[in-house]
Amino acid sequence: MTAGLAILLGLVQGLTEFLPVSSSGHLVLVQTFFGGSNPEADYMLFDVLLHFGTLLSVFIAFWGDIRELLIEFFGWVRDGFRLENRPYRRFIVMVLITIVPMFPVLLLKDKLDALFSNTLFVGCALLVTAVVLLLSERAPRLRKDAANATWLDAFLIGCAQAVAVVPGISRSGSTICAGLFRGFSRDFAVRFAFIMSLPVVFGANLLEVGDALAQAESTGIPIPMYLLGVVVSLVSGLLAIRMIRFVTNKGHFRPFVVYCSLVGILSIAASIIVRFKAA
Repeated sequence: MTAGLAILLGLVQGLTEFLPVSSSGHLVLVQTFFGGSNPEADYMLFDVLLHFGTLLSVFIAFWGDIRELLIEFFGWVRDGFRLENRPYRRFIVMVLITIVPMFPVLLLKDKLDALFSNTLFVGCALLVTAVVLLLSERAPRLRKDAANATWLDAFLIGCAQAVAVVPGISRSGSTICAGLFRGFSRDFAVRFAFIMSLPVVFGANLLEVGDALAQAESTGIPIPMYLLGVVVSLVSGLLAIRMIRFVTNKGHFRPFVVYCSLVGILSIAASIIVRFKAA
């Protein structure tokens, strides 16, 4: 792996993890068309570390909320799990509810892993992301937040997150749009979408780290390349979070609709050409 590829993959992860364009889909495309013959095996540990970098960027960007959630969690336990009309305690319960739809996904892990080598599927999934973003502009402009959102709201947004494990379906786009359709205020839709991702992304990395370490010995990737990728994904992730907060408040996702549509169409065309040449 070269420094240029490490920087490219770090940028792709950092920007696309939070912008509504699907980080997994972009990593598949970049690694397939630029990274070698078997990118899934070669870069598994690198992918895990890139996700760790973007995980850190969420902690930095939303540390105020995360600190309050930690404080309220211990108070919640001390008070016998009584909510007592405390918004941050309701926030905690909502995050826990969003995890529930992820459990059935574990049963489909092998089938989902196979999709990460299918660039034609990724292209089609990016077109679905474009449609979701376009439809979100019709979402009602309501003001729900942690104080008055329902458990059903949290569950449905969790379902959107579960669907987004498919490469090409944007996790941030799906969960933010789901929150908007459920009447969340635009600021809370973004905050909730990112904070609810923390336990899921952390858990997913834990599941992958064993296999990733086992495969890492055969890749020959120098440690500085790993560190470079993590730093780039962290910094670009912070920039992407600022951008998506601004765009969501404006309620105008059209640039991302156009982008996902173009990348989806190009990836479909490239996949067909590659398959035609290989036939």
